[in-house]
Amino acid sequence: MNTSQKKQTSLRLTPEAKRLVEALAAQLGVSQSAIWEMAIRQMAHKEKVK
Repeated sequence: MNTSQKKQTSLRLTPEAKRLVEALAAQLGVSQSAIWEMAIRQMAHKEKVK
């Protein structure tokens, strides 16, 4: 999906969750948004949600 198709969304996180998102993004060399995309898609796949 290119950037022009993405919708802006905001959310609130605990400091620990924010730290984990930042750490994952740094370790994988991707954006924090990419971490959210990957996490949501992985959970949807696991739960068989389409």
